Amino acid sequence: MEVKKNAQLDTQEKRPLFLFIGLCISTGLSLAAFEYKTIPAAPPVISYETDSLHGFDEPPITIIEPPKPIIQQPVLLEIPNEEELNETVIFINEVHPLDFLNIESTEVIAKKPEKAEDPFIVMEKQASFPGGAEAWGKFLNKNFKYPRNAQRMGIEGKVVLTFFVAANGDISDLKVLRGISKDCDAEAIRVLSKSPRWNPGQQRGVPVKSPRRVTINFKLN
Repeated sequence: MEVKKNAQLDTQEKRPLFLFIGLCISTGLSLAAFEYKTIPAAPPVISYETDSLHGFDEPPITIIEPPKPIIQQPVLLEIPNEEELNETVIFINEVHPLDFLNIESTEVIAKKPEKAEDPFIVMEKQASFPGGAEAWGKFLNKNFKYPRNAQRMGIEGKVVLTFFVAANGDISDLKVLRGISKDCDAEAIRVLSKSPRWNPGQQRGVPVKSPRRVTINFKLN
């Protein structure tokens, strides 16, 4: 028996048409895929705010470095001349009777005279440092040490000392009549207490105990 195909259901005759349509569709899809552009998504924008503490912004902090301390170098004390004694940095003043009444000051231990003697206030010849004002200046320059604390703090000024010169030249009863600081006052007393025996004052040609006063000027450069 011979098998016959229905002419309406036979697709062989339309096969070339289907191939052409399929080729057109695949070609169009390929071209569309090449031409399609992808737009990158923009990154999200994140914003934030910080709440100020108790309703106000915290002020900026400024750190200010403290100034470095300036250490000033001490100046050597000037050596006075005899005729310029009252104009120099270190000088010895004339003694006045009222200068030694009711003095409240720092006192150091000094040698006591061998026997008690009443000091003369008005002297015919004042007690003096051996060698005069020039030797006194050299002695101070050699033994004087400017206190470190006074240097750092920039302390300057005049320290006035009072004391007595015995008939044998020993000095005693050192006191600060006018000071500027504890360290400077102590240094002035220390230096004066190291001085050798003074030339005693004289009354009618006889050595007697007499008061003296000296001023040491502390000065930085």
